Amino acid sequence: MREFWSTVVGGRATVEERPRYRAVLDLGSEQIKALVLELKGAEGLVIGVGRASHQQEWGMDGAVFDIQAMARSCDEALRQAEDMTAEVWNRQVVPDWVVVGLPNYLTTAQAFAVTHHRTNPARRISGKELTAVVERAERMALQQLAVKTKPLQSSPEEKVALLECAVTDMQVDGHSVTNPVDFRGQNLTVTVFNVVVSSSYLRAVEAITEDLGLEILTKVSSWQALASVLDEREGICIDVGGKSTDILLARNGKAWATASLPFGGSYFTRHLVEAIGLSRKDAESLKLAYARGVMKGSAELRVAEEIEGVMRVWLQGIEKTLDKLSGPRALPHQLSLCGGGSSLPGMLEGMRSYPWAQVLSFRRHPQVRLMQPGEVSQLLDRTGQIGGQWDVAPLALAGYTLDCDGKSDPLERVLRRVKRPAIFGSREGRA
Repeated sequence: MREFWSTVVGGRATVEERPRYRAVLDLGSEQIKALVLELKGAEGLVIGVGRASHQQEWGMDGAVFDIQAMARSCDEALRQAEDMTAEVWNRQVVPDWVVVGLPNYLTTAQAFAVTHHRTNPARRISGKELTAVVERAERMALQQLAVKTKPLQSSPEEKVALLECAVTDMQVDGHSVTNPVDFRGQNLTVTVFNVVVSSSYLRAVEAITEDLGLEILTKVSSWQALASVLDEREGICIDVGGKSTDILLARNGKAWATASLPFGGSYFTRHLVEAIGLSRKDAESLKLAYARGVMKGSAELRVAEEIEGVMRVWLQGIEKTLDKLSGPRALPHQLSLCGGGSSLPGMLEGMRSYPWAQVLSFRRHPQVRLMQPGEVSQLLDRTGQIGGQWDVAPLALAGYTLDCDGKSDPLERVLRRVKRPAIFGSREGRA
């Protein structure tokens, strides 16, 4: 049994088995972010950074309406990053491999727990028994996800793909353990976490990377990546993007519950369009000018008033979502804010002044903090172009996949061999 478990904590691939250079593409809702990494042992050096704005729309099933436009935005961001490597490294690096981070709001993520009541608590838990409980948990979790994702299908033929799966918690009689094998106890509880995405969206991503001449190393969401960089093992991460605000509840250092609200930076822009009667382009320019602090007088007061009204609605949406995600347990006290939308003036202050402790149950008095790129410890920036909280998500993706390189998790293999409902296609998230 020690041999069975040793592959979980060991088994890192050698440097020679991993691509020395790789690109990272973070497919945001309004901006593509690209990184070029060089691997140095267990760490990665960021030697290229690129960004390209886009206004790509998706269907409810995740279908990309204009794949070529999306590909052009990805190509622009990648070219910027690759050109930067020539300045940083004195030679241009064009990676063949890419890590693709998919937008969280286009995924469906869910944790599911199963408790096995053991007839003989004095008998030690065996590897076979653990495997059987893991398989049962995954089977039931996928059945629930099949029902949950069915309304998102544009046609009966449309499939969803299992992007990520992991065992996020194991408990013996209510106590979390890393490895329950050889423990004794009455109850063995296993929690699995799955992320699914529409197969049509994955096909679009594959078409884009093929058009760019790249081989996909892996496709992931940033749910587990963001959970892995929180500075406490239990916390709440609020990632404010262009079209959505993604909310993550992490426990035991892993994603536990997730939600996406359709209130991102563009939500504030849309309100300015309606309230002041501007074009979308002018409203966005006005919002950015306000964010940079270059507005004065009555114009600044008018925008501040409108932004404050939208902020209240946004905060109330977060409150309602956290209430649903928490379940019977108290919420972690630390709320971490990241994403480009979080740089809007008043957002951090609004989060800190909101009466969280009065409306929700927390373990301790809640604290709000702004995440910074330096919290991703596996990466070193050699470009000087990594900015603030807007770069946390792509760096977290890079660091998470770097940390997972070469690791062989037998429990993940158990999860992936479980028979899936018919709605699941054959495509996997990991290339």
